Amino acid sequence: MPSISERIEEDKRLARSLEGTYLFDGSRSQKNYPLNKMCMSLTKSDNRAAFAADEAAYCDRFGLSDESKRLVLERDWIGMIRSGGNIYYVFKLAAIDHVSMQHVGAQQNSMTLEEFRAKLNAHRDQ
Repeated sequence: MPSISERIEEDKRLARSLEGTYLFDGSRSQKNYPLNKMCMSLTKSDNRAAFAADEAAYCDRFGLSDESKRLVLERDWIGMIRSGGNIYYVFKLAAIDHVSMQHVGAQQNSMTLEEFRAKLNAHRDQ
């Protein structure tokens, strides 16, 4: 029987083999820590107000790179995830814009929201 660490490594190999999957592990979490920290800060109403007042300055406050700041300002959800953003933290930013997880999923799959919803419904009905 494989050890826990062997099973984890096998799960990582499988996840990496799935197109469009971005495994969030320790390495990726360090890759864009400032983005994750900034997104997590948006759980507080005063931080959301500061972000709304000047998004670029708020990004600078957390030390985001120019590329990460661009991803935030353009709301490039999949770009944020590819760059090391944790989906749960990135979704805190999406929630400010009243963007659903389905919007993010559609972008991640290069689909319109309607196409993505149809795909979800087709899987549900199987």
